[in-house]
Amino acid sequence: MGVTPPDDDATTGDESTDEPAASDGTANAGAESLDPAAAFAALSDPIRVDILRELSAYRRETGGGDPIGFADLRRRVEVRDSGRFRYHLNELRDHFVEKAAGGDGYRLTHAGTAVVAAVISGTLTDASTTGRAELDSECLECGEPAVATCEEGVCAVSCPNDHRLFRWNVPPNATADATIPEVVERAELLATQAIEQALTGLCPTCYDPIESEVEVRVGSERESEAPTADESEDEERTESGDGDSTSRLRAVCDTCGGRVVGPVGFCLLVDPEVAAFYRRHGRRLRDHHVWEHPFVTDEAVSVVETDPVRVTVDVVIEGDCLRVTVDGTGSVVGTERTAET
Repeated sequence: MGVTPPDDDATTGDESTDEPAASDGTANAGAESLDPAAAFAALSDPIRVDILRELSAYRRETGGGDPIGFADLRRRVEVRDSGRFRYHLNELRDHFVEKAAGGDGYRLTHAGTAVVAAVISGTLTDASTTGRAELDSECLECGEPAVATCEEGVCAVSCPNDHRLFRWNVPPNATADATIPEVVERAELLATQAIEQALTGLCPTCYDPIESEVEVRVGSERESEAPTADESEDEERTESGDGDSTSRLRAVCDTCGGRVVGPVGFCLLVDPEVAAFYRRHGRRLRDHHVWEHPFVTDEAVSVVETDPVRVTVDVVIEGDCLRVTVDGTGSVVGTERTAET
């Protein structure tokens, strides 16, 4: 439990006797990247976590990124000893906390904001909601009911015949007080956003650059895998001797190891022309589960070239066909209306 400072210690600005000195008189000058182990070590004390929480709370209260003075921040954290507080605050600079230009106070860096968001969301501290429920949906492969499970932060959908339809990580606060179907809906939203980010070259987990690619498998190389954000999941392989080819979207981050993997048809979930094609037929993409769209199946995909990779995906609604061409990076490079084949 913290100790509340006495009233005569209440000031609105920085106190010269308390303020940590800048090394060269400039805010965050020469800040260097922090080793991951050092970054975790910097968060090892509850006082430091409280500092981040209070900086986040102050930003919400003031409606922006205004800095807060040293004395005011110390009072909010309820640490009476200024030397002790100064030590912990300095351990958070410059990776999680930055000094505002002009030395007017402190505020969170992007990394600090991400840490607070993770703590508040329960990603780092809370257990995940668990459950299982049959959905109002069917497996496109066998027609059996789709069944969703939520366990240890992973939302997974499959059928009784073990066809894996969907898998995505969900933060605990997204599952709080939610039914399993609601968790699935939120997981699909997160997955769709991640697909769009990956296709634009941005890792949806750590925001470092990421490269997406369309892989083509032939015959015994064919692979069946549910769209996933979990890099620890072993890849399930199926043997096929018919010589048919299949393709999938794959993006793996070299920095954090996060990945986006799924049918190449998932590229179309975020394409505006496909969305417009659905609207012309009085439908919306989000009115269906992501695995329910026929264009995410192998049957909708034709491999045009393998070097460089180029595939077409047929989107068919009521006999009307939109043929979408996708290149080796997963980008839609062309569309045309054709007769249904």
